[in-house]
Amino acid sequence: MSARAARAVSAGFTTVEAVVGSALGLATVVAALSLATGIARVADRQLRHDDRVLAAEVALEWIARDVAAAGRGVDSAATPDEALELIADNALGVRADLDLDDPAQARAPEALLDPSGGFVATGNDEVCVWLRRTTRSGGRPVTFEADLDGTDRVPLPDGTPVARRDGVVETIDAGPAAAAADDRRGTLYRVHFVHDATRFGGGRFRVVVPVLSGVRAFRVRAFDAAGTPIGPCGGADSPAARSCRAAVRGIEVELGIDVGGTLFVLRRRIPPGGGEAAW
Repeated sequence: MSARAARAVSAGFTTVEAVVGSALGLATVVAALSLATGIARVADRQLRHDDRVLAAEVALEWIARDVAAAGRGVDSAATPDEALELIADNALGVRADLDLDDPAQARAPEALLDPSGGFVATGNDEVCVWLRRTTRSGGRPVTFEADLDGTDRVPLPDGTPVARRDGVVETIDAGPAAAAADDRRGTLYRVHFVHDATRFGGGRFRVVVPVLSGVRAFRVRAFDAAGTPIGPCGGADSPAARSCRAAVRGIEVELGIDVGGTLFVLRRRIPPGGGEAAW
Protein backbone atom coordinates (compact mmCIF):
# COMPACT_ATOMS: atom_id res chain seq x y z
CA MET A 1 0.00 0.00 0.00
CA SER A 2 1.35 3.44 -0.88
CA ALA A 3 1.91 6.06 1.77
CA ARG A 4 -0.93 8.18 0.27
CA ALA A 5 -3.44 5.26 0.51
CA ALA A 6 -2.39 4.50 4.06
CA ARG A 7 -2.99 8.11 5.05
CA ALA A 8 -6.46 8.04 3.42
CA VAL A 9 -7.51 4.92 5.32
CA SER A 10 -6.31 6.23 8.64
CA ALA A 11 -7.93 9.63 8.11
CA GLY A 12 -11.57 8.44 7.59
CA PHE A 13 -14.14 5.55 7.52
CA THR A 14 -14.32 2.83 4.97
CA THR A 15 -17.65 2.27 3.18
CA VAL A 16 -18.35 -0.82 5.32
CA GLU A 17 -17.68 1.06 8.53
CA ALA A 18 -19.98 3.88 7.45
CA VAL A 19 -22.82 1.50 6.59
CA VAL A 20 -22.45 -0.39 9.88
CA GLY A 21 -22.37 2.84 11.84
CA SER A 22 -25.49 4.15 10.12
CA ALA A 23 -27.34 0.90 10.78
CA LEU A 24 -26.42 0.98 14.47
CA GLY A 25 -27.52 4.59 14.73
CA LEU A 26 -30.81 3.84 13.00
CA ALA A 27 -31.42 0.89 15.32
CA THR A 28 -30.82 3.13 18.32
CA VAL A 29 -33.31 5.71 17.01
CA VAL A 30 -35.92 3.02 16.31
CA ALA A 31 -35.44 1.56 19.79
CA ALA A 32 -35.80 5.01 21.34
CA LEU A 33 -38.96 5.71 19.36
CA SER A 34 -40.42 2.33 20.31
CA LEU A 35 -39.68 3.01 23.95
CA ALA A 36 -41.24 6.46 23.73
CA THR A 37 -44.32 5.03 21.97
CA GLY A 38 -44.64 2.34 24.63
CA ILE A 39 -44.35 4.91 27.39
CA ALA A 40 -46.98 7.08 25.66
CA ARG A 41 -49.33 4.11 25.41
CA VAL A 42 -48.87 3.29 29.09
CA ALA A 43 -49.41 6.93 29.99
CA ASP A 44 -52.55 7.04 27.83
CA ARG A 45 -53.92 3.88 29.44
CA GLN A 46 -53.13 5.28 32.87
CA LEU A 47 -54.85 8.55 31.97
CA ARG A 48 -57.97 6.71 30.78
CA HIS A 49 -57.86 4.57 33.92
CA ASP A 50 -57.59 7.67 36.11
CA ASP A 51 -60.44 9.39 34.24
CA ARG A 52 -62.71 6.37 34.59
CA VAL A 53 -61.95 5.96 38.29
CA LEU A 54 -62.49 9.69 38.89
CA ALA A 55 -65.85 9.55 37.09
CA ALA A 56 -66.87 6.56 39.25
CA GLU A 57 -65.81 8.38 42.41
CA VAL A 58 -67.89 11.40 41.40
CA ALA A 59 -70.91 9.13 40.84
CA LEU A 60 -70.39 7.54 44.26
CA GLU A 61 -70.17 10.97 45.84
CA TRP A 62 -73.51 11.94 44.24
CA ILE A 63 -75.12 8.79 45.61
CA ALA A 64 -73.59 9.46 49.02
CA ARG A 65 -75.00 12.99 49.08
CA ASP A 66 -78.49 11.71 48.25
CA VAL A 67 -78.29 9.00 50.90
CA ALA A 68 -76.88 11.37 53.53
CA ALA A 69 -79.75 13.79 52.86
CA ALA A 70 -82.38 11.05 53.04
CA GLY A 71 -85.14 11.90 55.49
CA ARG A 72 -84.51 15.64 55.56
CA GLY A 73 -87.95 17.23 55.78
CA VAL A 74 -89.69 13.85 55.91
CA ASP A 75 -92.44 13.25 58.49
CA SER A 76 -93.24 9.55 58.47
CA ALA A 77 -95.51 9.92 61.51
CA ALA A 78 -98.01 12.13 59.67
CA THR A 79 -97.51 10.83 56.12
CA PRO A 80 -96.55 7.56 54.44
CA ASP A 81 -93.26 9.19 53.40
CA GLU A 82 -89.99 7.48 54.32
CA ALA A 83 -86.34 8.48 54.23
CA LEU A 84 -85.56 5.26 52.38
CA GLU A 85 -88.38 4.38 50.00
CA LEU A 86 -86.63 1.44 48.31
CA ILE A 87 -83.76 -0.87 49.20
CA ALA A 88 -83.06 -3.65 46.73
CA ASP A 89 -79.77 -5.33 45.91
CA ASN A 90 -79.78 -3.59 42.52
CA ALA A 91 -81.57 -0.30 43.28
CA LEU A 92 -81.81 2.36 45.97
CA GLY A 93 -84.58 4.93 46.44
CA VAL A 94 -84.48 7.88 48.85
CA ARG A 95 -86.68 10.85 49.73
CA ALA A 96 -85.29 14.14 50.98
CA ASP A 97 -85.95 17.86 50.94
CA LEU A 98 -83.10 18.47 48.51
CA ASP A 99 -84.02 22.10 47.76
CA LEU A 100 -84.40 23.15 51.41
CA ASP A 101 -81.54 25.65 51.11
CA ASP A 102 -82.89 27.26 47.92
CA PRO A 103 -85.31 30.09 48.87
CA ALA A 104 -86.82 30.12 45.37
CA GLN A 105 -87.53 26.39 45.27
CA ALA A 106 -88.00 25.25 48.87
CA ARG A 107 -91.79 25.81 48.84
CA ALA A 108 -92.49 25.55 45.10
CA PRO A 109 -94.48 23.51 44.37
CA GLU A 110 -94.42 21.78 47.78
CA ALA A 111 -96.76 24.42 49.24
CA LEU A 112 -99.45 23.21 46.81
CA LEU A 113 -99.07 19.52 47.54
CA ASP A 114 -100.74 19.42 50.97
CA PRO A 115 -104.57 19.44 50.89
CA SER A 116 -104.67 20.87 54.44
CA GLY A 117 -103.35 24.20 53.19
CA GLY A 118 -99.89 23.72 54.67
CA PHE A 119 -97.06 22.25 52.69
CA VAL A 120 -95.11 19.04 52.48
CA ALA A 121 -91.35 19.30 52.37
CA THR A 122 -90.52 17.03 49.47
CA GLY A 123 -91.73 17.16 45.90
CA ASN A 124 -91.78 14.34 43.38
CA ASP A 125 -88.45 15.51 42.00
CA GLU A 126 -86.94 14.91 45.45
CA VAL A 127 -87.70 11.21 45.37
CA CYS A 128 -84.80 9.65 43.48
CA VAL A 129 -83.87 6.08 42.57
CA TRP A 130 -80.40 4.87 41.61
CA LEU A 131 -80.19 1.85 39.32
CA ARG A 132 -78.20 0.33 36.44
CA ARG A 133 -79.34 -0.83 33.01
CA THR A 134 -77.44 -2.91 30.47
CA THR A 135 -79.84 -2.04 27.63
CA ARG A 136 -82.34 0.75 27.10
CA SER A 137 -85.36 -1.42 27.93
CA GLY A 138 -83.92 -4.66 29.33
CA GLY A 139 -84.08 -5.83 32.92
CA ARG A 140 -86.83 -6.33 35.46
CA PRO A 141 -89.03 -3.39 36.49
CA VAL A 142 -88.08 -1.61 39.70
CA THR A 143 -91.15 -0.53 41.65
CA PHE A 144 -91.88 0.89 45.07
CA GLU A 145 -94.94 2.21 46.91
CA ALA A 146 -95.12 5.89 47.82
CA ASP A 147 -97.50 8.86 47.79
CA LEU A 148 -96.69 10.88 44.66
CA ASP A 149 -100.19 11.44 43.30
CA GLY A 150 -103.74 12.34 44.27
CA THR A 151 -107.14 13.02 42.72
CA ASP A 152 -107.23 16.72 43.62
CA ARG A 153 -105.47 18.87 41.00
CA VAL A 154 -104.14 22.41 41.42
CA PRO A 155 -102.36 24.41 38.70
CA LEU A 156 -98.86 25.80 38.80
CA PRO A 157 -98.41 29.38 37.55
CA ASP A 158 -97.57 27.96 34.11
CA GLY A 159 -100.81 25.96 34.09
CA THR A 160 -99.21 22.56 34.80
CA PRO A 161 -101.60 20.51 36.96
CA VAL A 162 -100.05 19.27 40.20
CA ALA A 163 -101.61 16.48 42.22
CA ARG A 164 -102.22 17.28 45.85
CA ARG A 165 -100.98 14.52 48.10
CA ASP A 166 -103.77 12.45 49.66
CA GLY A 167 -101.85 10.11 51.91
CA VAL A 168 -102.60 7.13 49.68
CA VAL A 169 -99.59 5.29 48.30
CA GLU A 170 -99.32 4.35 44.65
CA THR A 171 -97.11 1.81 42.92
CA ILE A 172 -94.32 3.84 41.35
CA ASP A 173 -92.47 2.41 38.37
CA ALA A 174 -88.83 3.55 38.22
CA GLY A 175 -88.24 1.60 35.02
CA PRO A 176 -86.20 -1.53 34.32
CA ALA A 177 -82.89 -2.34 35.97
CA ALA A 178 -80.22 -4.97 35.51
CA ALA A 179 -79.93 -7.71 38.11
CA ALA A 180 -77.13 -7.31 40.63
CA ALA A 181 -75.48 -10.47 39.27
CA ASP A 182 -75.52 -9.22 35.67
CA ASP A 183 -71.92 -8.18 34.91
CA ARG A 184 -72.47 -6.91 31.38
CA ARG A 185 -71.47 -3.34 30.62
CA GLY A 186 -74.27 -0.90 31.34
CA THR A 187 -75.10 2.61 32.48
CA LEU A 188 -75.79 3.95 35.96
CA TYR A 189 -78.90 6.16 36.12
CA ARG A 190 -80.53 8.51 38.61
CA VAL A 191 -84.31 8.54 38.24
CA HIS A 192 -86.63 11.17 39.67
CA PHE A 193 -90.25 12.09 39.03
CA VAL A 194 -92.13 15.11 37.70
CA HIS A 195 -94.85 17.21 39.32
CA ASP A 196 -97.12 17.14 36.26
CA ALA A 197 -100.09 15.04 37.37
CA THR A 198 -101.13 14.29 33.79
CA ARG A 199 -97.99 12.22 33.33
CA PHE A 200 -98.53 9.95 36.33
CA GLY A 201 -98.37 6.25 35.55
CA GLY A 202 -96.57 6.70 32.22
CA GLY A 203 -92.98 6.72 31.12
CA ARG A 204 -92.97 10.52 30.93
CA PHE A 205 -93.67 10.68 34.67
CA ARG A 206 -90.07 9.72 35.37
CA VAL A 207 -86.91 11.58 34.41
CA VAL A 208 -84.03 9.19 33.71
CA VAL A 209 -80.61 10.84 33.95
CA PRO A 210 -77.54 8.89 32.74
CA VAL A 211 -74.65 9.32 35.17
CA LEU A 212 -71.90 6.83 34.28
CA SER A 213 -71.35 4.41 31.38
CA GLY A 214 -69.28 1.24 31.31
CA VAL A 215 -70.70 0.09 34.66
CA ARG A 216 -70.56 -3.67 35.17
CA ALA A 217 -71.76 -3.82 38.76
CA PHE A 218 -74.08 -1.83 41.01
CA ARG A 219 -74.94 -3.44 44.32
CA VAL A 220 -76.64 -2.07 47.42
CA ARG A 221 -76.32 -3.47 50.94
CA ALA A 222 -78.04 -2.23 54.09
CA PHE A 223 -76.85 -2.50 57.71
CA ASP A 224 -78.48 -2.02 61.09
CA ALA A 225 -77.05 -0.07 64.04
CA ALA A 226 -74.81 -3.00 64.99
CA GLY A 227 -73.36 -3.21 61.47
CA THR A 228 -75.25 -6.41 60.68
CA PRO A 229 -76.47 -6.79 57.08
CA ILE A 230 -80.24 -6.63 56.71
CA GLY A 231 -82.66 -6.80 53.81
CA PRO A 232 -83.02 -6.28 50.95
CA CYS A 233 -86.15 -4.59 52.26
CA GLY A 234 -87.76 -3.83 48.90
CA GLY A 235 -90.14 -0.94 48.33
CA ALA A 236 -93.51 -2.22 49.54
CA ASP A 237 -95.59 -0.17 51.97
CA SER A 238 -96.27 -3.22 54.15
CA PRO A 239 -95.50 -3.11 57.89
CA ALA A 240 -92.70 -5.67 57.48
CA ALA A 241 -91.00 -3.79 54.67
CA ARG A 242 -91.33 -0.42 56.43
CA SER A 243 -89.92 -1.93 59.63
CA CYS A 244 -86.99 -3.34 57.68
CA ARG A 245 -86.18 0.03 56.10
CA ALA A 246 -86.63 1.84 59.42
CA ALA A 247 -83.93 -0.37 60.96
CA VAL A 248 -81.31 0.66 58.40
CA ARG A 249 -78.45 2.73 59.80
CA GLY A 250 -75.99 2.47 56.97
CA ILE A 251 -75.87 1.84 53.24
CA GLU A 252 -72.98 0.34 51.29
CA VAL A 253 -72.83 0.94 47.56
CA GLU A 254 -70.56 -1.10 45.28
CA LEU A 255 -69.73 0.21 41.84
CA GLY A 256 -67.82 -1.90 39.33
CA ILE A 257 -66.53 -0.15 36.21
CA ASP A 258 -64.89 -1.45 33.06
CA VAL A 259 -61.38 -0.02 32.63
CA GLY A 260 -59.71 -1.35 29.50
CA GLY A 261 -61.50 -4.67 29.82
CA THR A 262 -60.66 -5.04 33.52
CA LEU A 263 -63.25 -4.81 36.30
CA PHE A 264 -62.35 -2.12 38.84
CA VAL A 265 -64.51 -2.10 41.98
CA LEU A 266 -65.18 0.84 44.31
CA ARG A 267 -67.19 0.62 47.55
CA ARG A 268 -68.59 3.30 49.82
CA ARG A 269 -70.22 2.84 53.24
CA ILE A 270 -72.62 5.73 53.81
CA PRO A 271 -73.93 6.55 57.31
CA PRO A 272 -77.15 8.50 57.86
CA GLY A 273 -76.74 12.22 57.48
CA GLY A 274 -79.14 13.40 60.17
CA GLY A 275 -82.46 13.38 58.30
CA GLU A 276 -85.63 12.17 60.07
CA ALA A 277 -83.93 11.27 63.34
CA ALA A 278 -80.97 9.84 61.40
CA TRP A 279 -83.33 7.37 59.69
